[in-house]
Amino acid sequence: MTFYLKYRPQTLAEIIGQEAVKNTLFNSFKASKLSHAYLFVGPRGTGKTSTARILAKMVNCENQDKNVPCNQCPTCLSITDGSNLDLIEIDAASNRGIEDIRTLRENIKLSPTYAKKKIYIIDEVHMLTQEAFNALLKTLEEPPAHALFILATTESAKIPQTILSRVQRFDFKLASNEQLQETLRKIIKEENIDIDEEALSLLIKKSDGSFRDGVKLLDQVSSLGKITVQSLEKSLKSSNSDDLLNLIEAFSKKKSKDGLEIVLKQVEYGVDIKDFMISLMDYLRNMLLSKNGVATDQSINAENFTNQQLVRILEILQSSLEKLKFASIPSLPLELAVVEICGEGIERELDVRSEKMDKKDLPSNIQHQTSNDDSADILKIKEKWTFVLETIRPVNFSLEALLRSISVKQCTQTEVFMEVPYSFHQRILEVPKNRDLLEGVLSDILGRSIKVLVSLGIRPARREDIANIEVAADDEIIRAAAEIFNSDTIN
Repeated sequence: MTFYLKYRPQTLAEIIGQEAVKNTLFNSFKASKLSHAYLFVGPRGTGKTSTARILAKMVNCENQDKNVPCNQCPTCLSITDGSNLDLIEIDAASNRGIEDIRTLRENIKLSPTYAKKKIYIIDEVHMLTQEAFNALLKTLEEPPAHALFILATTESAKIPQTILSRVQRFDFKLASNEQLQETLRKIIKEENIDIDEEALSLLIKKSDGSFRDGVKLLDQVSSLGKITVQSLEKSLKSSNSDDLLNLIEAFSKKKSKDGLEIVLKQVEYGVDIKDFMISLMDYLRNMLLSKNGVATDQSINAENFTNQQLVRILEILQSSLEKLKFASIPSLPLELAVVEICGEGIERELDVRSEKMDKKDLPSNIQHQTSNDDSADILKIKEKWTFVLETIRPVNFSLEALLRSISVKQCTQTEVFMEVPYSFHQRILEVPKNRDLLEGVLSDILGRSIKVLVSLGIRPARREDIANIEVAADDEIIRAAAEIFNSDTIN
């Protein structure tokens, strides 16, 4: 069993740090004043999900007269091993649409299978669509007595105020170096790991305040024997600081070719791209602090950048880091960020593509001049199209097949215009649940709420096309096809 699972906290007392959260939850539980809905906010790896599961045990533990949770009764054990039917964990990044929340609303009416309460843990809740949030709001307004909601997010700013007003919020903080050291030393002692103090300090630094990352990194290097700084860096394939400095120099000189070569070098050496990006952002952050007179490292030189440039670079990298988990090619978000930061030639290339778009095919409600950002969004959607298909396939394989024949024509701040070859395709895409699913995936990719508009494209008439149109004219055939595509009846 991995260290992360083996040493995951099973009681509030085992959680290191987060004292305010632990004390408030425990006192509320003892006074029988738990809320019906909580929002856990904080960076990744700070204990949000672990605390949510512990709270689920506390509520449902069968030995309320003993220490709660007891971690010995069938309910506690089933929550620990993930088999409890009354603990429902939902990843909002993958189940973000209105249909998913509607299903939740229907199922929540059912009483718990055998526990006292049904516990719903919705992770990354900020990823829900606006329509899904509206549906969730109705449940939070009138929750059944047997249900408890625990929402978790790393981005509270994206949660609607209507939701925030109906939950009790707890903020989780990044771990201090001392707290990380306490956590890791317990595991080191239990597992008899031989590690230098200097190597342990480096491991803590690479954890970046995340308990989860720290434990996973320790697990990764635990089989090395004697762990030194050298063996640790070699095992983790840590990026050389020279590469970070050279990449930052490429940013300052607007040399995208040099920057991309540095990224490709990391890929070739097997460096973890996420780790490399975090190290890069950490260095740039220190440059920003140094430029404003609050950094402690006197060796950092930020003379080649203005405050505005550093802020913009960090914003681009932060956006790319968030997209990393959706990337089919791990290095692609960073590569795109390098090109965007260096800004060489891509604007003109996208302008040319935009000018070639056939404006006569666009509906009147989105006729306007396409900006560079709009064209960049189209390019982003096309690059992620495989991800779109792979995401939709498990939910609706017929819709996924249909999407292979569409064309993305234009993207505005709020809308994506798509062209389809047949009117039947258009009708299927305009069915609410199909449109919601596609809009949800595109909103993930572009990082904002997106509506899909569909129009019929112009194509050369072929004999087989005419035959298809004649067949599609039959109402019974249209209804049958609608059922095949898991859509509503077409009027």
